[in-house]
Amino acid sequence: MKRLSIRLSACLDALSSYKKIADIGTDHAYLPCFGISSGIIEQAIAIDVIDGPLAQAQATIADYGFTDKIELRKGSGLQPLVAGEVDAINIAGMGGKLIARLLLESLPTAKSMKRLVLQPQAGEATLRRTLFENGFVVVDELLLEEDEIIYTIITAEPGNTNWDELDIEFGPMLRHSTNDPLFQQKWQHELDKIDEALGRIPADNQRRAEFEQRKELIQEVLGNAENS
Repeated sequence: MKRLSIRLSACLDALSSYKKIADIGTDHAYLPCFGISSGIIEQAIAIDVIDGPLAQAQATIADYGFTDKIELRKGSGLQPLVAGEVDAINIAGMGGKLIARLLLESLPTAKSMKRLVLQPQAGEATLRRTLFENGFVVVDELLLEEDEIIYTIITAEPGNTNWDELDIEFGPMLRHSTNDPLFQQKWQHELDKIDEALGRIPADNQRRAEFEQRKELIQEVLGNAENS
């Protein structure tokens, strides 16, 4: 049995209360196959929009002997799903802006889910804003590192909550875990990128103020503004 990556294992853990899930952008269908083989889930719909990954997923499902437990569908995002036919969805390995767009394109279906497990490669703020503005609450957030890359996993459910711009930028839960080494590492890397950009921007350029404001905000959240 192929070993599931740390990133996908964490996504699967977040789905463990739900027996029928959909894996959007399933690629090789490793997550649903491993989920069923380990007894975490019972059935799955694996979705991808590209023929190549669909063929790879079909081969994986056949190798595991799960053709009766995992249904393969072609389509974009949640569009191949009917509201209510699965309990939860997983979308991993896409940009946050793309995940947000896919949710908005099928918002009634997304809101019929009991849980959304989302792992954006970038653009977390855009994704969080989309969730908050469209009737979802973030119930868990996780940072993890694999192959020297820090990943964010956002678990959301239908519901409403009060939120502000710090929740959008840093995460409503993660922003209160500033002592987490991965949180520090992630945002220190962002500070380094801002400093690099500031080194190239002339003093009279309007964008310089935007970068400096963002730098000050990150330093404030990290609690190290006094060391700058």
